[in-house]
Order: sequence, then structure tokens, then C-alpha cells
Amino acid sequence: MHIHQVSTLPDIPNPCNLPGMKVIHVVTTTNVGGAQIMLQRYLSALGENAASHSVISLVPSGPIAPDIEALGVQVADLGLSPGRVTPAALWRLRRLLRDAKPDIVHGWMYHGCLAAWAGLIGNRRKDGPALVWGVHHSLQDIANEKRSTRWVVRLMAAMSKRVDLITYCSGVSQDQHEAIGFCKDNVDLIPNAVDTEVFKPDPDARARLGAICKIPDGRLIVGNVARGHPMKDHVSMVRATAMLIEMGHDVQAVLVGEGLSDSPAVQTASELGIRDRVTALETRSDVHSIVPGFDIFLLSSAWGEAFPLAVAEAMAAGVPCVVTDVGDCALLVGDTGRVVAPAAPQEQAKAVASLIDAGQAARNELGQRARARVSEHFSAPRYVDRHDAAYARALNRATGKGADETQFGQASQDKLAHSPSTQKVSPNRGDRRY
Repeated sequence: MHIHQVSTLPDIPNPCNLPGMKVIHVVTTTNVGGAQIMLQRYLSALGENAASHSVISLVPSGPIAPDIEALGVQVADLGLSPGRVTPAALWRLRRLLRDAKPDIVHGWMYHGCLAAWAGLIGNRRKDGPALVWGVHHSLQDIANEKRSTRWVVRLMAAMSKRVDLITYCSGVSQDQHEAIGFCKDNVDLIPNAVDTEVFKPDPDARARLGAICKIPDGRLIVGNVARGHPMKDHVSMVRATAMLIEMGHDVQAVLVGEGLSDSPAVQTASELGIRDRVTALETRSDVHSIVPGFDIFLLSSAWGEAFPLAVAEAMAAGVPCVVTDVGDCALLVGDTGRVVAPAAPQEQAKAVASLIDAGQAARNELGQRARARVSEHFSAPRYVDRHDAAYARALNRATGKGADETQFGQASQDKLAHSPSTQKVSPNRGDRRY
């Protein structure tokens, strides 16, 4: 049962993976988004240990909240309206954190991070809690962000030295945030993860998607999964689709995400006379059964991406990807796809055309390699290991006597030794490896 604007959190039992540790996650929203989905996946991967975690959302609960609650995790919200902060909400947050006595407070996304910091002012004991910030956004140009977001980011930069650990899901994002003043000490790189048992090749997916969208047999499907937002630049994808049609390719663009049915992308398709070749689907709960039906995945984002989950999910489903060079997209796909400049529909069209011209067998081979890459480097168990180690480091810094990485066993240490969370991150993107 959803709990709205609760004033207390239940007594949280201790987890087995980090003895004696309680974790509260403070998130901006529980709407559908990459960071929120990763929080749900992380809690799911914890199994019974998820009961030692709880979640506080700044705004009323969204679609991800019931999925989290189904894991046995308490979800509370502060009832804020987007973009508004009230003294009463801040007081409720401080009381929730004080009464729960967590060992770790983990902020997710900009506003969640800042709220976690504010909620702990005057609320920290000698034995904790440790404060962790999770940054899931890239800053190609801070001028692209809303004024309120720019203010939050700059305030976070000023306060970042007081945080016990900052995690980034993208090395490029880390560089960008440190360039505007974020503390360079006590950081970890924790790439996102995909459940490859959920996102996997499905030979029936093409027929299923074709029936949903009324796409003729034999027409190639170029797909994208992302909410409607200017940074996703769906308009460029539509323009690239028009160019592909002009080249003589029989393609259908399928866009899946919140706010797309009446978006600038759909309007552009009408203006270009290809409305029948662009299908816009709103957010769906069965996206894992749709993505394997794509022939090619096209990420058209112009900015804002750090480590796009949608690309990793498509790769896990065996779909070759064309991505714009934003965030860590190039590192994510490696040599299993194509990388083009952002806001360049002509380049997008050429890259997609090259995969079409390569033929089905070549696309299948790229898709197999993409899935193998995700399975090796971006699995849920590794994501849990990296967070275990990050929390131990944060608690060590906060108290000087926190958990030790030796708790995790030799197998986890061996994995961590080769993971980006324990490697020095070079300012040169080309030196980074997952």
C-alpha cells in the first residue's frame, strides 16, 4: 500500500551484505527515468537484503514506487510540487532521517542529492550517517539546463566537499561536473546495470511490435526509448528517418516514451510528410518485450545523457545501436555499434543506412557482441558489489571506523579490482575501460 507524506519510517532490519547498515535513498521522483529504474533494479538485486533499505521521494509517488514497494521496501514522499521546496517538507525530511537513524543516506539525481544534504544539516552523529550523492546526468553545457537546475548544480558544487562519496554512472559526467567545481576527492564510477534475463533476444518480438504498431512485414524498424524532452532530440531522429526514406530504405521509426504522442517529433513528421512512418507510443510496462523487435536502436540525444539505460537494454536484447557521442555512449557501445555527432540527423541517417546495407547477418553478429559486452561488464551483481564497496568507503570517511571491503569476500574483491569503481579515472575519455 502506498504511503503518502508519511512522518515515520519503520524500524529497518540490518542487511546481510553490510552488517549493521541501514540505507535511506532520497530521490527527486519515482517517475519513469533512468536513475529511478536503476534504483528499483538495485533494490531488486539485493533480494531479501532490500528490507534494510527505504526510499523517500520529494514529490508524490510515481509509477516506479509500487515496483519498489513490491520488493518489501518502504516508500515515503514529501508531497512537494515539482520545482517547489517548503520549510514543512524539509522539516519532515529531517524528522524522517533523524528517527530512522540510517547509516547511509544516498541522494539520487540533483534535487534528491541536495535534499539529502539539507536533511542532514545538524542531524549527523559521530557514527554517521554517511552522505552519498549519486549523479546520473551529464553536463555537456550547463546553459542547456533550466535556471532552477543550474542553481541546484552550482550549490551542489559548493557543498560537494562535505559529501562523503560522490558516485557517477559516467566518466564523462564526472569530468564535466568536476570542471564546474565538484570535489575531485572521494568519488566512484558505478556504471548502470541491465538484467540480461529480462532484456534478451526474442524471435517473436518483431511480429508482436509489428502488430501493435501496424507495421508491414519486411519493413525495418528503427527504435528509440526515451521520454519526450528537448535533450532527447527526437526531432533529429525524425529528420534522419525522412532522409533514410529518401535514400530508398523502407523504415519505420518507433518512439516509446512519456509525452511523445503529441510532441515536436510527431509534428515534424507531419511537416515532412512521413507521419505514417513515425509511430509514437507512450510509456509501456512491457518495453522489455518490445525492444527486441527493433532492427536498429537509434539514440538521438543532443545532451544530458550520462550512461543511457535504453542503449544498454537494447544491447542486451541483441539490437545493434547507433548512438550520439554524448556522455559515455561511445564507451558503452564500444565496437558493437556506430557513434555519430549529436544534433546531426544526416550523420544519424548515414550510420543507420550503413547497418541496413550491411545486411541482417552482420546486424545479428553486432547484436550478439553487444549482448556479450553488456553481460560481461554491466550485470546486476556487479552493480551491487560496486555499491557495497562505495557504501563501505563512505562510512569509513564519515566515521573513520566503517565497514571494510574485506567483508565482501575474495570473489567480490576480485570483481571490484577490475571494475571502474576501483580504477583511477583518467581525464582522457579514450583511456577509460569498463
